[in-house]
Amino acid sequence: MSLLFSGGFSKSFNNLCYSIDSLNSNKKGKGALDTDQLRTFCDVCVTKNFTKTAENLGITESTVSYRIRELEKFFEKSLFNRRSNKTVECTEFGNAFFPEAQTILAIVGKYKDNVREGELIGTIKVSAGEIGGVYLLPPIIRAFESKFSKIRVQIEISNSLKTLRKLSEAECDLGVTASVDFQPNPYVRNLEVTKIVRLTYGLIAPRGHPLTQKNFIEVTDLVGLPYISRDENSGSHREILKIFAEKGLKESDLNVVWRFDNSSSVINAVSEGLGVSIVNKIQAAKYVEAGLVGFVPLKTGVMSYLNLLDHWKGTNQVVNAFKNFIKYYVDTFKTSF
Repeated sequence: MSLLFSGGFSKSFNNLCYSIDSLNSNKKGKGALDTDQLRTFCDVCVTKNFTKTAENLGITESTVSYRIRELEKFFEKSLFNRRSNKTVECTEFGNAFFPEAQTILAIVGKYKDNVREGELIGTIKVSAGEIGGVYLLPPIIRAFESKFSKIRVQIEISNSLKTLRKLSEAECDLGVTASVDFQPNPYVRNLEVTKIVRLTYGLIAPRGHPLTQKNFIEVTDLVGLPYISRDENSGSHREILKIFAEKGLKESDLNVVWRFDNSSSVINAVSEGLGVSIVNKIQAAKYVEAGLVGFVPLKTGVMSYLNLLDHWKGTNQVVNAFKNFIKYYVDTFKTSF
């Protein structure tokens, strides 16, 4: 698709088109810029691998190579340094051009979405933790796919740290995590992070436990009690550690008797009387309704959110359509976790 447009778009968009038109005119005999080349270039910047980019865009590896060669011919500069293991690294010029190319694609995508929304086609790969993948996204995906019939959303349930790694390696388009607060965390700096839902954490304990009679509890109330914890790569676990730290506690100050890799296992263990724990309100809801556990909100100043992560940083119009739909759904239905 060419970047040369006309019509009644905004001044900034017309200025962008004029600049590109002038750039193309000054490069006669060198070919012309187009969005397919730019999108391919941006994807290779993320994947650092022509084969992965070919898979992501649904094209052949030779097409990826051709588009990059055409861009390099246009600029008369190398965009990537090739390595012996078939990976690539951006040149200094490539690194400088990457954010500009993303901006161009974002502007073009904005206006294309407005005028050709019904024609969007593609597959969106999402990696999400239990809160996002089990409780938030399923009804949103159903509603989205009924409106955008040519787009499919594939979802994989994973922990937050694994989701961050997948995004950094371009193995998925979007991620939904309960935390991005992992240390060290080399992944998040290359992602667009949007807070979409406020999360409420609280104590769960067997019905009739003395703590369930309170309106709120402090995490210091848990010291000395048998405590059931989560996998350390869990986003919820990272947020709970922040709540402990707020009160000067570490998890090692508690009597940790079990550790499970998902909240369902944690809640089941609590319902069997094996200890107490901390989970998100939405995860405990059906167990509370069934009378299996009690839930009491934590008294804390820590603000926790469900995060929407985009490795495209707004440059993929199909992904943008789904992101905007998620935000619309959450705002419309006043989603509260």
